Order: sequence, then C-alpha cells, then structure tokens
Amino acid sequence: MPASTLPTPTADPARLKADMDAYGYCLVADALTPAQVATARQRLEEQAEAERKQGIRIQNAPHVDEINQWVTMLINKGPIFAELATNPATLAIVDHVIGGDFLLSVLEAHLVRAGGAPMSLHCDQWWLPFPAQADAGYARVGTITRSTVPTMPADPAGKVIWPAAVVNCMFMLTDYTERNGATRIVPGSHLSGAQPSAAIPHPVKTIAAEAPAGTAVLFEGRTWHAAGLNTTNQARLGVTCTYCGPMFRQLTNFTVGTCDDVLQGASPLLRRLLGFKIWSTYGGVDDHAAEFIERAPGKVRELAP
Repeated sequence: MPASTLPTPTADPARLKADMDAYGYCLVADALTPAQVATARQRLEEQAEAERKQGIRIQNAPHVDEINQWVTMLINKGPIFAELATNPATLAIVDHVIGGDFLLSVLEAHLVRAGGAPMSLHCDQWWLPFPAQADAGYARVGTITRSTVPTMPADPAGKVIWPAAVVNCMFMLTDYTERNGATRIVPGSHLSGAQPSAAIPHPVKTIAAEAPAGTAVLFEGRTWHAAGLNTTNQARLGVTCTYCGPMFRQLTNFTVGTCDDVLQGASPLLRRLLGFKIWSTYGGVDDHAAEFIERAPGKVRELAP
C-alpha cells in the first residue's frame, strides 16, 4: 500500500471508520486535551517509578523484559485513566467495529525504553477459533494457547475469515516516532484471515504509527502489530484501553480487582465497561431483576424446604 494512502491523524468520524475498515487501524487526532496528556503522563511516570522501586512487575509473560515496563490495573491508579477508558471519540470507533455492547478488557500502560527486547508481530484476538467447514476438523477452544494457535483452514473462495471481536486503543502520552518505538502495524493484515509469523526480525513490512502526543491509535483485534524499538534516551509512553465483545472473558478481572472507592464513584458507562452490567443473562447473580451486579455476598445461600 502506498504510504500516501495510509491513515493520518484526523478528527473526522467518517474518515476514521473508513480507515479502520480498509487498513485495520486509524489515528484519532487530539483525542486528549493537552491538560489530559499532562495529567496522565505525570501520574503514569510517578506510578511507574514507584512500582519499579518496589519490584512490582508482570511475571511469566512472553512479551515482558527487564527494561520495558507495564503498569497494569490503571483503573485503581488515578481518575484520569477512567477518563481515557470512556473517551467518547475513541468509543465511537470501538462501537463501529464491535457494535453497541462491549467490555473494557485491559487498562494499562506500556513504557518502551532504549535497549528493550524486540516484540513479535501478533494479533489481540489470537484465542478466537477460526471458522471451519462442517465436515472438517476444528480447533477445540479449550486447547488454544498462544504457543498453539491454530492455522486458518484453507478457503478456496478466500471469503471466510474470523470477525473482529477486539479493538485496541492506545493513547499517546509522548510523541510516537519511528526512533522512539512507535507501535508497528501491518496495514490491511486484518483482512488476511491469518496469524502473523512470530519471527524476529519481522518477516513482513511494517509501518510505525507516528503521531504527536494526544493522538490515539486504534487497531482492531485481527490487525498484526507489535511495539517498536526505542533508540532514543527518552521513554515512549502509552496507555492502552483494549475492548472486547460482551460475551468474551476480559483479560483483566475488573470485577474482583477494582477498588471499592473507584466503583463508588464510577458512572454507569464505566461500570458497564468494567463488567458489572448483566448482558443477556451473562454475568448474572441471584437477583434476576438486576441490571448491574453489586459486589456483595450471595443473597441466596443453602436452603431447606
């Protein structure tokens, strides 16, 4: 694809949706105000430094190294991050891709520093089983892992691929550039119906999603992507809000891990995104008339006639 036709930052909703449909990603210009960028960046840098000093880090994850840093569960680490998760401009694109009902699966930050390990290309909905012919074998859903992702069955017509079930939204708290490790994307890969090779270096051409701080880059769950390599002396900071369909398990268990004081001040929208709203009886409890669940002991215990 010619570079001149690839997405550039815009605030035009129609263009953003068209970019997402055609290329599997889009760039929302000025998704955050300068004040939001400053507040989120300061809070993230303080939190990251404190967690690093206390040895708080993700364990046993293939994408984690000793230099780059993830700060997880941001819902508990400053109200500014809830603002990002409920940003109306970016949620409109999520709605376009997934539909009106969706959950927040991840709210975390990625700090990419010089010397960090390269990341393999990957998809964010690797766990979704591929469609299969009725008389063919198929992947058992309980056996799928990142190391045993099934391959797409041959489709002579080239028309059957999995649907989008995930959207990843990354808010740029610093400028994203080729040199500082901007997220790398394979435009159009969302329509390939295939998983990318995990080889390093990447065996296919990628582009850097470059844009100024305050921009949000969104890419859907089938789009091949990876964090870039930072060759500067400044960290590249981004906050990731990943959304998924309401019938899928969230990567983060917000219903257990969200602090009580955060929930008490949460809007109905935020509570829905966190997974506290019942969807088509999923996520229900004994109170069958409830719209939202409350985190409390079960109302109906062992009974006797």
